Amino acid sequence: MTDSLQALKQLAYLARENTDQVNRRTILRRITDVFLDAPGSFSKEQYQHFGVIMEKLAFDLEREVREELARRIAAEADAPRQLVQRLASDEISVAQPVLEQSPVLTENDLIELSEQSSQDHLLAITKRMDVGARLSAVLVYRGQDGVVESLVQNDKAELAPDTVQRIAVRATNSDMLQSALVERKDVPRDIMIGLLEHVSDTLKHTILDKLTDTDRENLDDVVSSMRADIEESDRSRAERYIENLVRRGALNEDVLLRLAFDDKPMEFILGFAKMLNVDVLTVQRILTDKTGQALTIACRANRFSVETFKEIALSPMTSIASDLQKLLPLVCVYKTLKEESAQRAMRFWQARKLASRG
Repeated sequence: MTDSLQALKQLAYLARENTDQVNRRTILRRITDVFLDAPGSFSKEQYQHFGVIMEKLAFDLEREVREELARRIAAEADAPRQLVQRLASDEISVAQPVLEQSPVLTENDLIELSEQSSQDHLLAITKRMDVGARLSAVLVYRGQDGVVESLVQNDKAELAPDTVQRIAVRATNSDMLQSALVERKDVPRDIMIGLLEHVSDTLKHTILDKLTDTDRENLDDVVSSMRADIEESDRSRAERYIENLVRRGALNEDVLLRLAFDDKPMEFILGFAKMLNVDVLTVQRILTDKTGQALTIACRANRFSVETFKEIALSPMTSIASDLQKLLPLVCVYKTLKEESAQRAMRFWQARKLASRG
């Protein structure tokens, strides 16, 4: 038996027999010393066994003891896995060094932590040297702008194309994300160009410096082309989604409301058009009618419930959403409007759709 293992066994015995807080704190420090002084000297089972003892001691004592333990073992590849996982889930003052440095935590561990931990925990994870694409996606999905900024500033973090695109969308309303994206070296050219419309003059100069001479000379054409490609891509994707719902018989009031409040305007308009059997232009006219009467007729003709009508009227998709004073009179009209009358108006709109095809 090695001297280190013998020392650990003696310390483990003392830990079991001693209930004095000061002594248990000293025992924990001595066990940690032995681990750090003899890395790689123990079997996997021994690491696990003594890790359980360390965990028991640490979590029976005050937070400051766990903070010290976390700092000492944060960078150790042989640190007991269960102990590291528990420290990583502790208060941020304890968890931070482990989240930032520990090689014991796997990507799956970090993803699980990112899905349920605080913004401070997420921020610590963004500072690691090994942030993979899957983990980055979760951090962007859950993280507030400060977390996402830190992730983008970490040039060791892997960002998948769709994750970069998601960050770019958020950056249109966030100065800190704009700056972080512009300064990052591996952001695609099309993302950079897309930011030009939203960033400050200083950042515009930075972006232009990164573009080729050809890009700068043809910038207006490039931006127009990108807009057209994006709009066409979004429209095609939305159309496929709605057609799939129609084939499955799954396009209904609940789905339409979800689209309205999930900020999916393209899908909402296409879905509403399908349900009303009118063209997209007619739906846009219905939604932009500031009186709300067109929406009242359309929903009543389609036999939507009063609740669905109110939800659509209050959604970000309509022109009357910000004018609550109009809603109550419209609800009264909705309740008294006969389906037959509403459907006659709809038949006129549907005939216009057929005429436009002809």
